[in-house]
Amino acid sequence: MKFFVYILLIFSIINLDNFIFANDKIVYLNVNYVFNNSVSGNKANTSIEKKIKILENNLNQFKKDVDIKKDKLIKQKNILSETDYNEKFTEIDDEIKEFNKKVEIQKKEINNLRREVRSNFSKELRKILNDYSTKNSIDIIIKKEDILLGSKKLDITDEILKIINSNNVKLIK
Repeated sequence: MKFFVYILLIFSIINLDNFIFANDKIVYLNVNYVFNNSVSGNKANTSIEKKIKILENNLNQFKKDVDIKKDKLIKQKNILSETDYNEKFTEIDDEIKEFNKKVEIQKKEINNLRREVRSNFSKELRKILNDYSTKNSIDIIIKKEDILLGSKKLDITDEILKIINSNNVKLIK
């Protein structure tokens, strides 16, 4: 009989513990979806993509120009003296090195812009989620990427997307 009482007591404690934690309201959010589909996220992505396309176009144009200069130099190889040929080849090589430096600077600027945009988005999202969780008595908000399985009714992605779009969040200064 004592054994039965002990088992009943243990199961009661376990169930009491589960009952206590069952009152927490937990929801999840797809942050990448919100960023990519929000008006401000789209504007930021479009701006970054334009800068990348400009960089690619400049790179392609420079490559064409260098190829033309190299072909012209190769055609003049028999006409030019060896020192002139080497000087012109060095000039082209220096142009390539200088251009590569400019490309690296532009790539860093684009990466910095991406980081700034993500950082600004995270700050604004944190403010919105803080207000949202307070108003809706939510205890925990989890990234959807970190969830293996969850009910669709716990997904607040669309609601947060609407709030972000209505707040006109500025991500690029």
